[in-house]
Amino acid sequence: MPSPLVSVALCTCNGEAYIEAQLASVLAQTHRELELVVVDDASNDRTVEIVEEAARRDHRIQLHRNPRRLGVNANFARAFSLCRGDFIAPCDQDDVWSARKLETLMAAIGDADLAYGDSAVVDSTGRPTGNTLGGQRRMVRGRGNVALAFENSVSGHAALFRNTLLTQALPFPEGVWYDGWLAFAASQRAGVVYVDEVMVDFRRHADAQTRIGHASRGGAPDRHQRRAREARQWLAMSVAALDAAATRPWPGREAAQALSRAITDADAGQRLMPLWQALLRHRRALYGDQALASWMALRLGARIVGRMRRARSPA
Repeated sequence: MPSPLVSVALCTCNGEAYIEAQLASVLAQTHRELELVVVDDASNDRTVEIVEEAARRDHRIQLHRNPRRLGVNANFARAFSLCRGDFIAPCDQDDVWSARKLETLMAAIGDADLAYGDSAVVDSTGRPTGNTLGGQRRMVRGRGNVALAFENSVSGHAALFRNTLLTQALPFPEGVWYDGWLAFAASQRAGVVYVDEVMVDFRRHADAQTRIGHASRGGAPDRHQRRAREARQWLAMSVAALDAAATRPWPGREAAQALSRAITDADAGQRLMPLWQALLRHRRALYGDQALASWMALRLGARIVGRMRRARSPA
């Protein structure tokens, strides 16, 4: 049987420093049935010129340009709408993929809606830092994980998903990153598969557009303020994801609604006991049928309460 077409959705914005290496790594994939859909978000550097030059050499590249800047989520939503493949692989402009990334994820996805792998963290020059994203967080998998609103480990640059997932994932809700939302949607449908293998050199640098950036170089007051701000953002994003999930025809919508209400009330200074009760009552929706679901729900509660306290103590 012919190999399924995979659409690589590459979003760019002022990426001239790194885009050539990423283009080369995508075009060198061992899964040859691919199209590379590039959507440029109103770059004002040489990014478009570099992509146009590559497109003249390889017919698989399509270039689309936004007349005005849309931002990360909206740009990826447009890129996905232009993809023709049965499977879609989001792509950032500043990473480098291993040659077997698409082949490996295609072999692993099975009946699931989304598969993803690990990423090695590199610096702006591509030098390894010795860290991986999988070494810094719990890599989720399976179905029915409302906990993805809090503990999402799926990075778009490391993922492959079915085009049909977009029917339930779009539109992307406000206040939630597109890749975390896709993983949430996949967990509520046919599930998420994790492949414990490094497939991407994930570049961390000062100009990155993603949420994972550099720590502040300031002194203690700056560090405390940054930690308080990050805690507040984490809480806001988690509640936004829960609120959006409560409006979708998903199995976990009742749990999402109850948890959003409990967190909002607790954060407003009301009693914490209803939050703990909601977490335990909906532990199966949070973590599926895992044997340690109760313990994991209590651990999540401690994390939520800790973020609330940190958000109130900027100094």
